[in-house]
Amino acid sequence: MRILFALILLSVANLSFAVGEGPKAIEVKVSVGTKDDKLVFVPDHLEFERGKHYKLVLHNPSSAEHYFASDAFATHIYSHKVEVSGKDHKTLAEIHGAVHDIEIKPGATVEWFFYPMRNGENMKVYCHKRDHEQHGMVGTITIFGDPPFSKK
Repeated sequence: MRILFALILLSVANLSFAVGEGPKAIEVKVSVGTKDDKLVFVPDHLEFERGKHYKLVLHNPSSAEHYFASDAFATHIYSHKVEVSGKDHKTLAEIHGAVHDIEIKPGATVEWFFYPMRNGENMKVYCHKRDHEQHGMVGTITIFGDPPFSKK
């Protein structure tokens, strides 16, 4: 019954997004690399609460391409969409469905809209470009909280 209710809620949420309404997303910014080409995620630990709507803004200020990859994270969220924008901040593309990794070109920004669905601790996020993970481009993601509409 809870699963059916959650599916109905997500369907209604998708419909409201289609007409330009819906909950305002909580914005979380992550730098994928640094201007001086350090191989890091800033911040390197992210936390999300179940039942909330998020906009994860991934920006690459470095001169190299990087990935934001996490198979575990992808299985713990419902991805509403990923938006790819041009330098003029106009949307060039939207990606819908499950997302396991995103490659971000130098200077690019990607916005990932999602709902955390299942709890998970210290889920690995990393860049799988050659030697990037070994040089420190790794982090963790935690999802916490009770299911929406649960009885306490």
